[in-house]
Amino acid sequence: YYTLTLVNKMKLSRLILCFLCLGLGNVSDAFAAADAGLRYIQTRGTVRCGTDLRSKFYAYKDEDGFWHGFDADICKAISLAVFNRSDRFTMVNVSQEDITRALSTNKIDVMLSSAPFSAEREITYKSMPVDILYYDQQMFLARKIEGATSMEAYKGAKVCVVSDTDDYHNLVNYSRAYKLDLVPLPFKLQQRATEAFLLNRCPLLTGNAIYLKNILTARFDGSKDVELLPESIALKPVYAIVAKDNNTLRIIVKWIFNALKLAEEHNINSKNVNVYIGSKDISVQNLLGDNPHLWNKFGLNPNWLRKAIEDFGNYGEIYERNIGKDSPLMMERRENNLLRNRGLISSQPFL
Repeated sequence: YYTLTLVNKMKLSRLILCFLCLGLGNVSDAFAAADAGLRYIQTRGTVRCGTDLRSKFYAYKDEDGFWHGFDADICKAISLAVFNRSDRFTMVNVSQEDITRALSTNKIDVMLSSAPFSAEREITYKSMPVDILYYDQQMFLARKIEGATSMEAYKGAKVCVVSDTDDYHNLVNYSRAYKLDLVPLPFKLQQRATEAFLLNRCPLLTGNAIYLKNILTARFDGSKDVELLPESIALKPVYAIVAKDNNTLRIIVKWIFNALKLAEEHNINSKNVNVYIGSKDISVQNLLGDNPHLWNKFGLNPNWLRKAIEDFGNYGEIYERNIGKDSPLMMERRENNLLRNRGLISSQPFL
């Protein structure tokens, strides 16, 4: 009896162990499936970047079918790093409210423009920030009041704004701080808020400065009736965002973007990049692929950054061409300068 009982116990233990191994294997497979890395991008042969195609300063196609804009340049960089070609990408129009859905369904791999991040989004949405692309500002687009010299002229005015967003809360706090008694006119979508402003339902529209400047140039070019007010309501960091369960892709995109910033930190630009080939600086060697082992660990083309800088420049050149002094926006870099230039843009050494 004792021998039979012992044998049965041993069989039961082996059976439980087998089930545990199978279970752990399934869990491991689930994690592997979730943290897809570059698998979907490489399988489909293109990287899909989410953007706001309503503003050409983010991304637009020219008459010859070539993409331009800040987000397009960042997506080109990812394409170069993954495929060693700058044309293996697609820009996909995605609104703020659809970011999580677009990421979770693989409609896009990474979201770029108009992507704010907050405590609510962190805990509620299935997405996570990669890095800050740049700092925008929340401002007012206004029906001009003749002789107005300050916001006092708009005291008690209605403001078209997107409800339940940081824009809405910033507006309320700004109005309270300066005792302006501004009246929020909330809409669920930015498009609806904009339409209401265009229909003159409110004399003020608030949102990101880049978005508002696009409306000003596209709808009111040459008009003296509408202006972008100089007042800044809040500084707004704009993030690159990926799906929360794809940490490998987050790390890859983070270091691709960091490389563009670090190139500017090292004063490597489109005019002198070849001078730095063969540099004795270890970080520069790694960046430009002279020492390929680090980029190889990421599964990326070691020479991608060299080609990217030759084609469209480092972070500073990309910013100035699409948003800064060389663009119709002519937005000063200020916070978007490197730390050494009293800005907020930082980079990490590639070691």
